[in-house]
Amino acid sequence: MVRAALGVRDHCGWAMLVGLGGDPEAPQVLLRERIVLLDDPTLPDQPYHAAAGLGLREAAGLIGRVESSARAAAHRELSRAAGELRAGGHDVGGIGMDLGAVGAGRMSLPGSLEEILGKHHYLHGAEGELYHEALMDGARAAGLHVERYDFKTLPDTAARLLGSAAAERVSGLRAQVGPPWTRDHKDAALAALLVLAGD
Repeated sequence: MVRAALGVRDHCGWAMLVGLGGDPEAPQVLLRERIVLLDDPTLPDQPYHAAAGLGLREAAGLIGRVESSARAAAHRELSRAAGELRAGGHDVGGIGMDLGAVGAGRMSLPGSLEEILGKHHYLHGAEGELYHEALMDGARAAGLHVERYDFKTLPDTAARLLGSAAAERVSGLRAQVGPPWTRDHKDAALAALLVLAGD
């Protein structure tokens, strides 16, 4: 079996997923797709913002429904993607994803929902963490090993671990798949490359 790894760059309600396989020095793009991280299209993709004007009980209920929907969608999408790669003869070792502002220590969220809803800058951090957690849970439920990186310093991390040409190697993957090959694609691919090289 050929080794492979996934990388994901998430946003509120969706994420970019990239799969790489083969030799980390000359990886092949195995998949590149936008995945939806909400099973229920009636739910807001920014639940903390939507809950800010609600009573605490109603807010908690809304956020809980979005969390459940995001976890289910992440599990379904990552299981499907890993399954497709495995069916194609690839040994999927794991997935690389962002630490997020909370995980990277740039933001500390308060312990209570009331405090989070009371300050606008906490809403963004809480929403980011909701999708990070959903992807982590979904990946683990899909049998994937999870590696988390600070995407703010991802190129530096890759240069330190894989050599100074790692980011250029990922930029060059556009030649395999054509456009689009945006920052989201490159971040997801670089995270996948780190996982692939570490297997």
